[in-house]
Amino acid sequence: MKTRIRLKILAFCIIAFFSFLIFKAVQSSLVYYQTVSEVLMNDDSINSFRQLRVMGIVKDNSIVFKSDGSIEFKIEDSGKEIFVQYKGIIPDIFKDGVEAVVEGDFDGSVFTAKKLFAKCPTKYEDEEYRKELT
Repeated sequence: MKTRIRLKILAFCIIAFFSFLIFKAVQSSLVYYQTVSEVLMNDDSINSFRQLRVMGIVKDNSIVFKSDGSIEFKIEDSGKEIFVQYKGIIPDIFKDGVEAVVEGDFDGSVFTAKKLFAKCPTKYEDEEYRKELT
């Protein structure tokens, strides 16, 4: 009888341990995705996020290439904008007016991006599709 109880306790401990590991792995990989206006509206709750992913349109003439390989630019949405600093690999399609997603930390005035994604424009549509839309 004692052997069965020990096995049940051991099985419970193993299940609890692996459940804890899975919970921590999922929790650490969560990234909150918001637009520029949502980030600026919820400024107080931003600090509770581990990582933040923000989507916006790259503001025209705001991209500045630095000598150390980093870039600075602004992303905007609904008339609001965030200043972004990024150092890393820049996507080929990254330019003014493109939809960009940055992932990193926001301190209230400057977004320090660790990752930069640029959305491919939808210019690959044929003429018939454009006529259907109008």
